[in-house]
Amino acid sequence: MFRFPNVNLRTEAKILIRASFLAFFALGLFGPLYAIFVQNIGGDILDAGIAFAIFNLVTGVFILTLGTSRFFARNVRPMVVIGYIVLTIGEAGYLLVQSPYHLFIVQVIIGLAGGILEPSWDSIFAAELSEAEASTHWALWAGGQNIVTGIAAAVGGAIVATYSFTALFVVMAVFNLFAVFAVLQILKTGPTACGEQGRTAPLHQAS
Repeated sequence: MFRFPNVNLRTEAKILIRASFLAFFALGLFGPLYAIFVQNIGGDILDAGIAFAIFNLVTGVFILTLGTSRFFARNVRPMVVIGYIVLTIGEAGYLLVQSPYHLFIVQVIIGLAGGILEPSWDSIFAAELSEAEASTHWALWAGGQNIVTGIAAAVGGAIVATYSFTALFVVMAVFNLFAVFAVLQILKTGPTACGEQGRTAPLHQAS
């Protein structure tokens, strides 16, 4: 699905990056059109700001509550998968949004997904990396994420201009579903394989 540069990436990192790129592509499709969509459902600038605030507040609260819990620490890998499932549900929820209040509910669900994904994804991605390896891994992810998001922004505009927001949300949900399937591989490798062996073979992330 994605070809990586000729660098020594951990197998888990490849799994997570693929899932992340799929999810960021889905988000990028909608990003530049967000304000227009809010207007289409009868909202205004204030509603757009409230929705964005809800997302960030919910994400922050769940990062602090879930990410610091013992249960979360014992189930980091399943949490990555759960996070992408919740994200898929949240973005599919845009299909049902008909008012700003519906949008607020969707933002809560997507915020929950962010609160699950951020601590779990980062902890697996960065595990057992030296400083030099971390630099390469994060550079590939961050640079690729920006490129994917930029391409998605243009594609999203074309979809809405040609078809509708409904078509856009269907495409977003499909890409997030692909991300779920991609990150399921993270459950097949395990933390017991971490270390030097884990950098050349499967360790047991998702994008």
